[in-house]
Amino acid sequence: MVNDFLKKYQDELISEKIQLKEDMDLLETKIKEENKFLNLLEESNESYFKEFTPRDLNAKNNKKAEEIREYLVELNGQLDEKQTQMKFYDGRLVELSTLISNTVVNQQPVVETVEEPIISEEIVESEENDVTNPFGISNSDLIGQLSNIKDLILLDPYRAQIELEKIISTI
Repeated sequence: MVNDFLKKYQDELISEKIQLKEDMDLLETKIKEENKFLNLLEESNESYFKEFTPRDLNAKNNKKAEEIREYLVELNGQLDEKQTQMKFYDGRLVELSTLISNTVVNQQPVVETVEEPIISEEIVESEENDVTNPFGISNSDLIGQLSNIKDLILLDPYRAQIELEKIISTI
């Protein structure tokens, strides 16, 4: 029940993070376009005969360039705000993934086995029918770790790669 709630909350955060990333990409595109336009305006103001005229030739261009500079400052502020939101989402998602992995570990049933003496013929049969992973990791642990990595791939591909390398090194 708690695990379902945490997974639902994690999915919501992932969708919000994806939307935030799209907004950040849009802002970055706007900033690039405005910078190009500002450079174009500044180049048009740099005419070679400007020093020889007693008046300002491109007053409209200068005014527009100043407006664009102010707009760029505003856009950069919005981008910084979205980057801090992204850091918040990243931290929250890492916390959630650890909480989910902890609740999954805590909710697994404990199975106690009673050992009886095994005859050599039974050892051969049990080795043939063994369900455990030959790598020393139980299948449920491996599945749990891979499930966590699956959740991390979209959020933090670098961390997911590190986790996969950690699993591979234990094998």
